Amino acid sequence: MTTQESTNLSTMSTKAMASIDAYHLTRKEAARRHAIENVASLSRALEKPADAIFKLFLSPTVLMAIKIANDLNIFTLLSHATPFVTNVQLSASKDTDILLIERIMRVLVCNGFASERGPGQYEPADLFINFLLIMCKTPEFFRKTSYRNPGDPKNGPLQHAYNTSGSCWDWLAENPDALDRFNTFMEGHRTDIAHWVDWFPVQEQLLEGAIANRPLIVDVGGGRGHDLVGFKERFPLAVGKLVLEDLPSVIEDIQDLDDDIQKVKHDFFKPQPVKGARAYYFKHIMYDWPDENCRIILHHTAAAMERGYSKVLIEEHIVPDQNAGPQETLLDMTVMVWCSGRERTRRRWTELLDSVGLVIKNVWLPDGHTNGIIEAELQVPPESSPYSVTAN
Repeated sequence: MTTQESTNLSTMSTKAMASIDAYHLTRKEAARRHAIENVASLSRALEKPADAIFKLFLSPTVLMAIKIANDLNIFTLLSHATPFVTNVQLSASKDTDILLIERIMRVLVCNGFASERGPGQYEPADLFINFLLIMCKTPEFFRKTSYRNPGDPKNGPLQHAYNTSGSCWDWLAENPDALDRFNTFMEGHRTDIAHWVDWFPVQEQLLEGAIANRPLIVDVGGGRGHDLVGFKERFPLAVGKLVLEDLPSVIEDIQDLDDDIQKVKHDFFKPQPVKGARAYYFKHIMYDWPDENCRIILHHTAAAMERGYSKVLIEEHIVPDQNAGPQETLLDMTVMVWCSGRERTRRRWTELLDSVGLVIKNVWLPDGHTNGIIEAELQVPPESSPYSVTAN
């Protein structure tokens, strides 16, 4: 190593440690991402040319192994493993050489797609057990549909992979183990996101001008009410009612909820029963549905709003119109194959809301995130739309 190379490594190491310390101090997402970038730069500087060649030239063999595994029905067999499947069973499906099976499985195991219980014994990684089959069948689905963008929640890659005609939610209800893994993943995903009232200007945008005897926030499809509980903890003296809406099965399953939070059984594809609320809040609802379904939800919401008073708050990813990052783009692929949903760019959000007579007033993004809140109101005057609404 030359003197210059040693100096460069020392400088980069100092920079990486400083950025890590900054993240520990601030706990801000932007600081965390900056630290990752600096550590990655240091890692690249430490690589020898052979390391870079290995990564760039040989990494596509992982994709090759996944394609072969899919052709051999390995992911299907893994998803039905009770509790594991052997190399003999995997080879029997297509009369495959056991040695080839072992070589392919080594790649899947070392890349986290499967795990080994013993020599020649394999089980799927929990995170991938249900999802991998869908992803592997997705190219086949698109060939069958002439590469149309999925627009039917009951006819997408999941339905093709599992030969079912119900929605992803119907499928989860019929597969409790998969539902448990899904809920575990979602709970873990939510813990990485700060509560929206910690970065949204609640006082200025909601509380100022709120009327005491009117609904303050209607959490539409709000599950067990975690977000309303968090709001009440931070704003215990806020005027107005807090309303939690979800399907009857969800509402009836709630065992413990603050008495000040009103529970309403509601299907958001039906007319909104709570009229004239200050805010109708949707958290990670729209990305589960194609545009046409979202228009139905938003149409019913707009019909319940009071012009000049009510707002729609949509907490979702706002994908940049250019140079989108890995998190939002990979999540977009995930909801596409899972439920025919989509993550939307700022332009697509504008078009969707405009089509139901709503206009975006603000887009609020916490530092370093693309997951934010879209604040929208009824248009004045409402533009011509197949879902035009009349203000209260």
